[in-house]
Amino acid sequence: MVREIRQIDIAPTIAKIMGFPFTCDGEPIEEILALAGSNKRVSLIIVDSLGYDEYLNHRHLLSHLSAMEMRGLLFRCLSYSHFTTPSIATILCGLKPENHRILRTEDAYTRTVKCLPEVAYEYGFRVAIVMEEYGALSFYGLVDAVKPITDRADIIDFDEESCYNAVKVLEDLDPNLLIVHFRSLDKLGFNPEVVKRFDLILKKLFSSMHGDSLILICGDHPPHNRVDEKHVALIVFKS
Repeated sequence: MVREIRQIDIAPTIAKIMGFPFTCDGEPIEEILALAGSNKRVSLIIVDSLGYDEYLNHRHLLSHLSAMEMRGLLFRCLSYSHFTTPSIATILCGLKPENHRILRTEDAYTRTVKCLPEVAYEYGFRVAIVMEEYGALSFYGLVDAVKPITDRADIIDFDEESCYNAVKVLEDLDPNLLIVHFRSLDKLGFNPEVVKRFDLILKKLFSSMHGDSLILICGDHPPHNRVDEKHVALIVFKS
């Protein structure tokens, strides 16, 4: 049976793996700690609208991702919002929305809480962020590398550029913590061709990971039209 965890548990899990203290609402996930072992290199890939049910229903089209899942762990992960900004803030801060109060992207520029990448950087870890420009620039000066991706109508092209920049920063910086945000499933839905193309983007990113990397793939929120759904997929494996 697939175990249920919460988005607020992701940040403290990564912090414990990397070995620095992090105060939040969540608790470390023991199964992930056991899988990580002595690993200190983590990639957190946030996939917009990767609901838990959607992942199960399209697993056959996500051949590379599902192959990685078979080698690792799958969790049914409780999400606290159906919107991107508060969901990503919950994942990165380990706090419920009423506690981090980052409900719009502009709130990230005036936040008073510290998030996982910022604290990791303060403890001397190399940290890189790859995401949409407005959100990415809120981390400027708080991590080693910020790769802002300009928004555009062609969202597949957006995700391909995100992948390219993630691969480049892996080569140039070799970060201890990499955070990437992909958006095509949210904007285009779970059309079979879109899902297959997105899976190929993930394959390209996976193939660039170091052999001792721990990779977490997490949905930020369920699809917007699934107001009854409260869970996203969290897939964890070693590269």
